Amino acid sequence: DHSKPNTAYNRAVLNHLLHDAFQEPSAPEIPESDLILLPEDEKSQAILSRYRFRDTATAFRNLQLLAEEPVPFLPTRRCRHFLAGIAPKLLAALADTPDPDMALTNLEKVTSSLGAKGVLWELFSYNEPSLKLYVDLCANSQFLSQILMSHPGMIDELLDSLVLDQPKSLKELEQELQELCRGAEPHLIDRILHSFQNKELLRIGVQDILGKRPLPETLLALSDLAETVLGNVVERELEQLHRRWGSPLVPGTSDTCHFVILGLGKLGGREMNYQSDLDLVMLYDVDGETHHLEGESTSHVHFFSELAQRVIKTLAQHGPLGRLYSADMRLRPTGKSGNLVVPLDRFQHYYAEGAQLWERQALTRARVVYGHSAFAQRVLEALHTATYQPWSPGMIDEIVSMRKRLEASRGEQDLKRGVGGIVDVEFLVQLLLLKYGKDYPEIRQTNLWAALRELERAALLTPESAQAITQHYDFLRTLESRQRIVQNQALDSLPEQPEDLLKLVRRMGYPSVQSFTSDLDRRRQAMRRLFFQIVESER
Repeated sequence: DHSKPNTAYNRAVLNHLLHDAFQEPSAPEIPESDLILLPEDEKSQAILSRYRFRDTATAFRNLQLLAEEPVPFLPTRRCRHFLAGIAPKLLAALADTPDPDMALTNLEKVTSSLGAKGVLWELFSYNEPSLKLYVDLCANSQFLSQILMSHPGMIDELLDSLVLDQPKSLKELEQELQELCRGAEPHLIDRILHSFQNKELLRIGVQDILGKRPLPETLLALSDLAETVLGNVVERELEQLHRRWGSPLVPGTSDTCHFVILGLGKLGGREMNYQSDLDLVMLYDVDGETHHLEGESTSHVHFFSELAQRVIKTLAQHGPLGRLYSADMRLRPTGKSGNLVVPLDRFQHYYAEGAQLWERQALTRARVVYGHSAFAQRVLEALHTATYQPWSPGMIDEIVSMRKRLEASRGEQDLKRGVGGIVDVEFLVQLLLLKYGKDYPEIRQTNLWAALRELERAALLTPESAQAITQHYDFLRTLESRQRIVQNQALDSLPEQPEDLLKLVRRMGYPSVQSFTSDLDRRRQAMRRLFFQIVESER
């Protein structure tokens, strides 16, 4: 009997038709353009609540400001017309960000600093990718938005760099900054350095937000920027000291006494993130005196100590434009209470006789970031000798003990020192480098990603372990980056406030806080198990 299915189908159709005929008519949805063309407070909440705004009143005020031209001779009517045309796409793009309220507030402030709003809205009306770029910038980084507010002229160079889509080499950065500073009055140099740094941070940060570069390339670009600024500062301070005390000479000769600056930590590994410090060590060739044709001379240790102090001060001073970088020289052989600089032979003696294991761990990340090439080569050879000494089985227990002490000094939410944190990866790689670096020169890589690749090639890590460690390190450094780029603050722990944690979760692309925390805990526990598994296999 085929009548029953047909009867059920007919009944369903009839019920649907009757329901449509007699139900109450729904209120028509208010179009987004009304927010701009027919602005009324009572309408705004109904429209804006559809786009995840928490503070609809502020969002409404910001939209009204976006519809007004600040310059008298620019027609507000034209500006309002083009904004109304893109209102649905603009609001949809804002709703798709981790924090629509912050995004719209930043967007209004940045747009006001740029001027000629109507031109911008017209551009977005036929170029939707540029609208998404603009929204993403304002949504993901208060820090980068502030750079544009303070330097609206940078928007043109930013767009040009995105069109070219070419990374800048260290040499290109150095040449550009040299050209900018050539012939400039001394009182303008600080402004030039900050402007150059902001321009490059904006370029690097926007490419990061848009996903145009893998994370290691982003951190490499940030490191090259820091190295460029550092080198420029060193050269200017060195020139002033030469005028005051002359040139340091090798005793008994007319040869210049050279020096180098070592970068350690993230700078040494070319893995700097936003707001990373510069870990520096300065070494010079030999003790002696400077030679000055007309003025007084001084000792090499005084000359180079003065240079180090000036460089640290210039980089870190808080002026109207903020600071360039925080420089830290506590990793020097004499410790924070000793001389800022030491001659090479004293450095060699210290690591041959009295250095602790953690100091040798730090040297696995050391590289020359400034200095004469011939002397730099001698320093690198001394570095490798100091770092890759004969291995002792007791070193494993010492490294594990240090790892546990660092973990105990921080809370569970710490992404760097907590369980399965960044330090787990760093200590594990450093352990392998210290154990095998003497016999396997190719693994002596200051960059952690490069070290992992070479350890796998040398069969000192299995492909499965190398891949697991690399993926975990990628994840943690990405998480660190997504936090730091918002306000340009050195954050290593998860946000304490639920609202801030939710924003971070969205920036990481997770649907909920629960899914993020579950995945993070799984990853960290897996890394901790792998850490001890490899440690035990190396005993």
